[in-house]
Amino acid sequence: MKLFGSLTSPFVRKCRITALEAGIDDKVTFVSTAVMGPASGHPNPLNLIPSLLTDEGELIVDSRVICDYLQSFQSPAVTTDWADRTLLALADGMTDRAVSTTLELRRPEGERSTDWIARWADAISATVPELEARIPDEFTPGAIALTCALAYLDLRHDNLIWRDGHSALAEWYSAQQTRPSVAATEHPQ
Repeated sequence: MKLFGSLTSPFVRKCRITALEAGIDDKVTFVSTAVMGPASGHPNPLNLIPSLLTDEGELIVDSRVICDYLQSFQSPAVTTDWADRTLLALADGMTDRAVSTTLELRRPEGERSTDWIARWADAISATVPELEARIPDEFTPGAIALTCALAYLDLRHDNLIWRDGHSALAEWYSAQQTRPSVAATEHPQ
């Protein structure tokens, strides 16, 4: 299998951690690709990462779908509940807002929308307490997404100071850094 993406993408990292946790990382070859432009080098017609090309040549897109596919190799198969699926959706939603902010900040200063940047920052700030209320006991798909979301905030948006007033979430996140799959996929600086 080939996983196409960028090492700084929180969505790609989520897939890489999932492959490690499922014990199939040796079956997944990472292919570093450009994120933007017609010569991006990945097979997704939407020009989005991550993309997974199976050994049979099937294209799988969207990190949630790719993670579900990778988990299907795990024995016994991982089952998720609605609470974890909700945690996954909240963490991915927060990551979407953070990535949108990153992309907006890369636009020329005169073209940036300060309204959207503020709106996304408010959404992130409002989501953090909800995530803290849902801290998982196990390293589920939702926990993987949460770990990657918080890591991306640290990487690109440390100005949001998500740890303030959320010590339980910060402590949980800090504990995840010792997991081999998390340490092995740390973002390049």
